[in-house]
Amino acid sequence: MSTETNKAIVRRYLEQVINKQRYDLADEFFVDTVELHGVGPGISGRTALAEFYATFSAAFPDWHMMIDNMVAEGDKVVVRWTATGTHQGEFQGIPATGKPYTQIAIAIYRLTNGRIVEGWLQTDMLNMMQQLGLMPASQEN
Repeated sequence: MSTETNKAIVRRYLEQVINKQRYDLADEFFVDTVELHGVGPGISGRTALAEFYATFSAAFPDWHMMIDNMVAEGDKVVVRWTATGTHQGEFQGIPATGKPYTQIAIAIYRLTNGRIVEGWLQTDMLNMMQQLGLMPASQEN
């Protein structure tokens, strides 16, 4: 597949699966054995990924990603995005805070035959936790 085709696939995945919460489309975008690194302890398998997204969107029902940049080379697509949401439900044992957050992340996706087989995610979790009031903001001297 061309880099432009791979970028279109990743863009459609973010718009449909994430922003429209169409987890039923996971089969279209991921192989059964997809591996995502950097999401907690990692996610192995399409079913586990769909379950993670469902759990996350239950806690952050207004979760939305805006693509800031996207580049591709070979079989990889790199995306920098800004995510926003409001913590309205329990997530990983943390009760809802009712607070909004904005988070910047970078992800690298590797595709084969038009589907995502592996991904690496880097997010600013400290800043998110501070925005939700779960950790104190850093103090400058």
